Amino acid sequence: MSTDAPAKQTFVVWAPDYTDAEAFSRRLAIRAEHLEGIKQLVAGGWIKIGGALSDPETVGVDAKLNGSLLIVEDESVAAVRAVLAKDPYWTGNVWDKERVDIRTIAIGVNVK
Repeated sequence: MSTDAPAKQTFVVWAPDYTDAEAFSRRLAIRAEHLEGIKQLVAGGWIKIGGALSDPETVGVDAKLNGSLLIVEDESVAAVRAVLAKDPYWTGNVWDKERVDIRTIAIGVNVK
């Protein structure tokens, strides 16, 4: 019997925000708490890269943030979803839970 841990895979996570009128306010209200958790996930090696998404028509300080994109490493989609479910953007109804998309990605180019 093998005791090897399941192989980790790389996933891309697209987490769009809800589109109701209060969604952006909810995002801003819990942003600091969200970022604290993100720092821990980066330090632990789970998040490889990530950031907020915005409407292309908005730029700079006035950018209208409307989602998040993450590249993470874990064992399965279920494991990724379990980590996301603890994030303040998930529990605080910023990310649209029905539209979060988690897919494996085969990295073809890795620029450092």
